[in-house]
Amino acid sequence: MSDTINIQDKNIASDYLLDIAISNTYKNKVAKSFNILGRRSGFTSTSVYNDVKEYDNTIATIATLSNSTLDIISSSASDGVAGTGVRSVKVCYLNTSNVIVESGVIALNGTTLVTSVLTGVNFIYWMESYVVGSGGVAAGNIRLRINGGVVECEQITLGGNKSRTGAFKIPTGYTGYVTSLQGTAINTSQDILLRSTVNTLDRTLSTAFHYVDNLFLPSGINATSNFHSLRFPELSIVKVSTLSGALPVANRANISFSIILIAD
Repeated sequence: MSDTINIQDKNIASDYLLDIAISNTYKNKVAKSFNILGRRSGFTSTSVYNDVKEYDNTIATIATLSNSTLDIISSSASDGVAGTGVRSVKVCYLNTSNVIVESGVIALNGTTLVTSVLTGVNFIYWMESYVVGSGGVAAGNIRLRINGGVVECEQITLGGNKSRTGAFKIPTGYTGYVTSLQGTAINTSQDILLRSTVNTLDRTLSTAFHYVDNLFLPSGINATSNFHSLRFPELSIVKVSTLSGALPVANRANISFSIILIAD
């Protein structure tokens, strides 16, 4: 497979993305498209890049998972099987074979920890509500934790119904192509970076997160970067990080990026 998908103009770009979205194929190969959301309120430093995630804003980076077992808990008793908030969730994740799978239904028990709800997790793509009560959204912060401790790895935030962690790992058997990056800075400036474990010259897997694209956004500004679809090999991680102009939780970075997967 070539290192880029050749896009001559916006109409062709729209056509091939639409074809993938409709048919889940590209040139007779299995293909998938995703829009990845990220949000962060509160930062650890104005000189160290923070990954754009909703869980645990005292930690700069996304959690590293490897054959992990996960627990779940909410900060509200109303997130439970008879509650007004979220009663159950499903999680999309990468299993120990590095294949994208969706969990079964995971029932919540409010502020009581439910242990070992998932096993063999290598990466989390998102968690979203499955059954909700009359409130329709999370009554508290619903958190996935690594089993046996307090290390958080995903969160549905109070008032929401889906987690927003601005990261994606390419599953085995696929090549990824990122087509756009969008960011919004709220209450302070955000120096946003798209980073990936890919070597720039030959697009091979790297152990370091290298810069892919950047957006500097003054407070109150949003912008979008569209570019030729750079190749990301299987098992590479793509994530968005930001250098915030101020630390408090009133300051926020919202991002999204679009990615397609094409079977090798």
